[in-house]
Amino acid sequence: MLRTAFTSCRLLSLSALLRNAAPAVSSASKALPDLTYLKFDSNASKDLYAVCKIHNIPYMVTKGDKLILPYKIRNHEVGDVFKLDNVVTLGSRNFTYNDKEGIPEDVFELTATLAEITKEPKYQVVRKKQRCRRKKTTDVEPYQTHLIINELRLK
Repeated sequence: MLRTAFTSCRLLSLSALLRNAAPAVSSASKALPDLTYLKFDSNASKDLYAVCKIHNIPYMVTKGDKLILPYKIRNHEVGDVFKLDNVVTLGSRNFTYNDKEGIPEDVFELTATLAEITKEPKYQVVRKKQRCRRKKTTDVEPYQTHLIINELRLK
């Protein structure tokens, strides 16, 4: 009875070692996901959507969407084309593919054009410290960056 319990524990530990070693081998040569169902269901990328992360904030986009970012992208001009590569989810109405670490760039193509850099309407922020009657007001006029999604397709 003790011998069988010992061997089963030994087998579990070996399988645990194999499980820990398997991701190291697969991460070195990460295979491309099979998205054939998504390709057929997306109707030639018409109904396709993607969740991309920009500065670690997720945005769900489709082709033709206008994306408003709450900051100014520096060193770029209007008309510049961006390739968005940090995509976590690709999907259509019936099928979805998720990957927390990001989907490989060889599977999809997602591009956006910088449409404009504007400012929000001016508003005032009132700051007051506790137990102090003095109030400090500052005018705030933050920047916004407008991106238009040009292309979202599966390769």
